[in-house]
Order: sequence, then C-alpha cells, then structure tokens
Amino acid sequence: MTSRSSSPIAPRRNPVLVTIDILASVLLVLLVGVLALGVISTALSFDSLRQLCGAGPYEGLVCSPVLLGIVIYGLIIIAVLVAALGIGMAIVSLIRKRYTFWWPLGAIIIILVVFYLGTWFAGLTVPSA
Repeated sequence: MTSRSSSPIAPRRNPVLVTIDILASVLLVLLVGVLALGVISTALSFDSLRQLCGAGPYEGLVCSPVLLGIVIYGLIIIAVLVAALGIGMAIVSLIRKRYTFWWPLGAIIIILVVFYLGTWFAGLTVPSA
C-alpha cells in the first residue's frame, strides 16, 4: 500500500504554473516546427550550390559536392529527428504531468547549434569571388 505522497517525484500541483508551462510548451513547440522547416528549406537551397560545384581549379574543401551533400542531408535528418523528439517528449511529459517546456527548449537549442555548424561547413565549400 503506497500513497501518492510517498512517491519520490510528486506531480506538479500549482494550477498557475501548470497553465504557464502548457502555454510556454505550445509556443515553443510551434517555434520548433518553424525552425525545423526553416532549416530544411535552407538545406534544400544548398542543393543548388552543390549542383554548381563541378570539377574546377579548387583545392581542399572549396566547392566540395560531397561535403555539401553531407551538410544537406545531415541538416534535414537532424532537424526532423530533433523536432520530433522535442514534440514527442513534450507530449509524454504532459501526459505524465511533469514540466514540459524543457524538451522543446532543448530541441530549439540543438536545432540552432546544428544549423549554424551546417551553414559554417557549407560556407567553407563556397569558393571566394
């Protein structure tokens, strides 16, 4: 016979905090979706750069279609997986009556970091004028 009060992690109780948490989570989930779509559209715009890269007098990473392909597919896969994980775990946390805003917030941070790393790598491949 266990009681609810003896559980190691008690569910949240303050209705004001619950309302703020749910509203913040919904807004952050929407932002995760918008960011993921933005990252995917940016990654697809790099595909035109990859098609312009051909055999040329470039050395090293400059105009490397392989690296651009890795960046394109990596950005798309990571954006979709992280967005799905952030949204899914927010729903699971909501069902379990735990704080939910951490998951989409973490997804936003990961998507932004991966986006800037991907654009940096893509920028390395663009030949200077």
